[in-house]
Amino acid sequence: MNRTEFLKAFGLGSTGLIIPKMGLVQQPVKIYENYVKGLQHYRFGKLKNNIKAGDLLVLKREADNKYDRFAVEVCYGEAKLGYLTAYENIVLANLLDQGVQLKAFVTHINPADFYLGLSVEIFAEIVVQTQKALIPELLTKPADDANDVYRNGY
Repeated sequence: MNRTEFLKAFGLGSTGLIIPKMGLVQQPVKIYENYVKGLQHYRFGKLKNNIKAGDLLVLKREADNKYDRFAVEVCYGEAKLGYLTAYENIVLANLLDQGVQLKAFVTHINPADFYLGLSVEIFAEIVVQTQKALIPELLTKPADDANDVYRNGY
């Protein structure tokens, strides 16, 4: 069984890995960065000493919010910390409504500040075409036997 058949057998094409037949790969792209709003109203006060830069956050769509029909909650695990800024959340809300997987991370935390105390960056995975992804040897040979394209400047 060659590498392509092995990867297909385990269904890795549907879990984020794209077999580079046409030179396609998934790449994270930052699509948003700003402060989380409403920290003083939710669990930030209790959790602020546990949160650090780089931590993964959870985005939850709150379509039935009576103040903002495009509301997107920012959570640390299951605990709500606040919301994305109302005037910037429409595109992100629509992406979440369509099932797009977004990843959010803490970029800055200041536990003493309930207004600018937590900033978040959000990434989406997009498919891009690249010639560097097309390395035919890696589909048929073990990595140790293939030409070292990373060090030899592919």
